[in-house]
Amino acid sequence: MISVLSNIAGIPTVAEENPYVEKSDQKLGRDQFLRLFLAQLSHQDPLNPMASTEFSAQLAQFSSLEQLFNVNENLEAIKDVQDGSSRLQALDLIGKEIEAEGNVLSLEPGRDSMGSFSLDNIAQCAVLITDPDGYPVREIKMGILEPGRHSFEWDGNNENGDMMDQGVYGFDVTAVTESGQTVPVETRIRGQINRVSLEGETPLLYIGEMPLYISQIVDIRLPEPETEEL
Repeated sequence: MISVLSNIAGIPTVAEENPYVEKSDQKLGRDQFLRLFLAQLSHQDPLNPMASTEFSAQLAQFSSLEQLFNVNENLEAIKDVQDGSSRLQALDLIGKEIEAEGNVLSLEPGRDSMGSFSLDNIAQCAVLITDPDGYPVREIKMGILEPGRHSFEWDGNNENGDMMDQGVYGFDVTAVTESGQTVPVETRIRGQINRVSLEGETPLLYIGEMPLYISQIVDIRLPEPETEEL
């Protein structure tokens, strides 16, 4: 049974490298070009030296190559600065409420799990919660819903009323029209970012134990203030 973590969009997989394939660098660098140019000068025929126009053309070519290398180095430096800034900006998302592409839920102690979905047509809807192995846990009947975006909450209980263990769960939404036709559904993750991992090349955000990329996020907002009970 496929784990629900495989449904998380954008999580990279590690490609296996063949140790028997030799890697070769086919690029002509600045030093290689200069060595070839000097070798050409040192081995030219003294009785038939290189024409001045050809010599000038090669000097101009080397000058252009040097400028391109300098531009490339400057762009790489700018990219490194921007990447570092983007990684640190991910820290600002801690504590924010977000919506992101996906169909997984994070179940945490004392907190309901939230998700959302959108419809293009009016339909009878139900949300099926599944465990990490894909087995059904709970069905939440939503009734007949109008086109648009709708939210749901799961209290963590299964069909028997028993509280499930905290962790990452999947959900699927079925939407059927009055005539029995299935309506396409776009699902989204909802929750509060509680930590950010900067270990990889791209920062990973976490809602509970559920990881996601910044590129998956479609909406960010401040959490609603808690109201005191009278």
